[in-house]
Amino acid sequence: MKKGNKSNFSIKRTSTSPYFSTSFSQLEFDTIKKLTGVEILPSQSPSIVSALITNTHTDFSTISTEQLDACELLIHPNSGYDNFPCQFIANANFPIIIGNPIRAHAVTNFILSSLLSHYSSIPVESSWSASRSWPRKLLSEINILILGIGHIGTLLKKSLEPLVKEIRIYDPYAGFPDLDLRNIDVLIPACSLNKQNYHFINSAILSQLNEDFLLINAARGSLVKTEDLLSILATRPSAYAVLDVFEKEPADFQALYKKTHQLKLSSHIAGVYKNIDHSTAEFEAKVISDFFKLELNEFEKTYKTMNLKNRIIGTDFLI
Repeated sequence: MKKGNKSNFSIKRTSTSPYFSTSFSQLEFDTIKKLTGVEILPSQSPSIVSALITNTHTDFSTISTEQLDACELLIHPNSGYDNFPCQFIANANFPIIIGNPIRAHAVTNFILSSLLSHYSSIPVESSWSASRSWPRKLLSEINILILGIGHIGTLLKKSLEPLVKEIRIYDPYAGFPDLDLRNIDVLIPACSLNKQNYHFINSAILSQLNEDFLLINAARGSLVKTEDLLSILATRPSAYAVLDVFEKEPADFQALYKKTHQLKLSSHIAGVYKNIDHSTAEFEAKVISDFFKLELNEFEKTYKTMNLKNRIIGTDFLI
């Protein structure tokens, strides 16, 4: 890992995601400048810089060899990294730090809200009901399977374990190799997308869940084979799916609702929240600050779970 001099360290952002506010670029510039003393150059600047800030729209094939040779640090303040070629990461001689902590709580909140509203949506009554009836299933009666035990999976497990009947984890890369689908009420993917789990949630998986299963997907759209999900929902009138991500985005909500109303759809917003602009800028500033403050081995240890180099298995597989 290269580590140059802070006095001539420079940064450039390749592009900005649309969910940020119009004032984000200035906020990002001011925050990084204030907390690190380093300036961000405009994305259109032709200058070769020391560090890059990317997003899910960055096309890494367009980054010049000269720029990559000069790069000391790459910050990708997103949870998803589908646009990173595995070979790019393997060949990079600089750390590539992803921003899982920025959205972990927001996505966890989204999943918990979806779960609670599905099983315990409070009925609105205009007058006193003599029957006092509420035929709901309690969380203490349900079994949940979480796919992935990263930042979000860990938060979900800690939050739900005291409330539900059973939490099961499937993550073959983190010591949870057994996929147990018996008597599962709720399936929650909390993992990245890779070539092994593409369309992992298909008819073969869904057909093994309980008749009134709930699927909550705020991870990656292509984890679910949408065609299979719609087919299963058609045969199981009590089953339901909450989808925030889709195989193709922007998704055609009307087309999906025409096929079934056993859906709740949202526009890839699970990780978006009021203070995301500040959280993103502060995360970037902290990574840059730590990059200079810590010894190389300390930096790599601190960002072990966020460094994409550590997510390569073999030579061409990214988890």
